[in-house]
Amino acid sequence: CVGSERGRVWFEWRYWTYVGGGWGVGGWWYYYLYALAINVPLGTWILVLLAIVVSFLRQGGAAAWRDEVVLLVPPAVVLALVSSQTGINHHMRYVLPILPFAFVWIGKVARTVNMKNWKVASVVAVALVWSVTSSLWSFPHSLSYFNELVGGPRGGHAHLCDSNIDWGQDLLYLKRWLDKHPEARPLGLAYSLPAWVLDPSDAGIEFTLPPPGPAARSNASAPPADSVGPQPGWYAVSVNKIRDRTHVYDYFSRFEPVAMAGYSIYIYHITRDDANRVRRELGLSQVPSSKSRGSP
Repeated sequence: CVGSERGRVWFEWRYWTYVGGGWGVGGWWYYYLYALAINVPLGTWILVLLAIVVSFLRQGGAAAWRDEVVLLVPPAVVLALVSSQTGINHHMRYVLPILPFAFVWIGKVARTVNMKNWKVASVVAVALVWSVTSSLWSFPHSLSYFNELVGGPRGGHAHLCDSNIDWGQDLLYLKRWLDKHPEARPLGLAYSLPAWVLDPSDAGIEFTLPPPGPAARSNASAPPADSVGPQPGWYAVSVNKIRDRTHVYDYFSRFEPVAMAGYSIYIYHITRDDANRVRRELGLSQVPSSKSRGSP
């Protein structure tokens, strides 16, 4: 798609982009550098630094310059190309082609064993174990992986959204959770993908939409003040919806989830007292005692 006419249009169109907790139109040149910094395991970044060190060691650590060019120029070109197209900064997958080249180049750190540089070799071993362990810690929810710089997968949505966290992969985990918790019905579900891409009902999930928050009151067809959220009930909300620039469901960030489906869908049980506490903070009227707790 990237090399096609459709891909060119995607890259040149100025979309809303989220990074580091803020939204902007047209994106940022450093988006993919930022994404790599927090998406790649810290152990791997240490291996990158060690590969640079090994390149300057006298004992045969440096490779022929042609070999270096073959491995370093293609990823540099890809990264420069996608970074220059700031119209659509949504998906880190656009820079994934650089990783095979980078991994082969990093492989030179294995020569520290032949060079009998045991201090560097020990650091290499620790970094490798760290990288593997950090990655496996999130398995099988690898799409939502973030490294320790941002607090791991649970902290990632404060920095990146969209397919970097949620691309429909956790709907089945939500269905399994619901099967084990029949009390969590009726369920209000705010999901990030449109139904024509992936409908939660296809996974056997019965749901209604959660009540929109106060931000929806700015629209011409705003709901009555007493029907806006938060309201008592059970809810499952994609982190993409919580971080959405419309702020319709950002009031869920004021509650602590009782469970998660993977790392991309947060599950909430909001009691009447919980709802009224947040409604007071937002300047909304209180939910009357006659309001059913089980209904979203």
